Amino acid sequence: MKIFFTFFICLSLFCFNAISQNVPNYIPYRTMTPNELQAYRQSIWDTLPAAVGWVNDFEGLYDRTEEDSLERILEHFEKKTTIEIEVVTVDSNMVAREKFDEFTYRLLKIWGIGKVDKSNGIVICICKDYKKLFICADFGIDNYMDEYDKLKIIHRDIIPSFQRNDYFKGTLNGLNAIIDKINKKWYRYN
Repeated sequence: MKIFFTFFICLSLFCFNAISQNVPNYIPYRTMTPNELQAYRQSIWDTLPAAVGWVNDFEGLYDRTEEDSLERILEHFEKKTTIEIEVVTVDSNMVAREKFDEFTYRLLKIWGIGKVDKSNGIVICICKDYKKLFICADFGIDNYMDEYDKLKIIHRDIIPSFQRNDYFKGTLNGLNAIIDKINKKWYRYN
């Protein structure tokens, strides 16, 4: 009975977290004083918003249909390969420009993206305000793509659409390029 009760409590907590995003300190973009901004960024850094799926669009770059489409692609890819890819958009209030890459790495590690035994997570973090994009991959992805491949995907597949303010198409093109790159080498290593 004790095991059943513990299981029920864990299941109910999981279901609650899956339904509603726990973002106690997230504030949609607004103008802040320098002190407010520094305190807000520190609170985001210390207590990251909870991930709610494969796509966490804090900046509001995608509509619901686009977000659902990206979610389906990423879910299918994870089921096929066990590789977890997370797409995160952030506004400039959430993180300072100079900490953007480090913030992306922090998301990868704190959110636990990728399987622990395989270290096969990828985070694609986008900040429209900064015109920045960073693809952060754990070391288990090194067999499938290197830094050159990531830069090539960013410049060839993502940025042209982003320059036209088509963030969905750019993200979709980038995801498809990453997935294609990994699929080409998947059977060699698995």
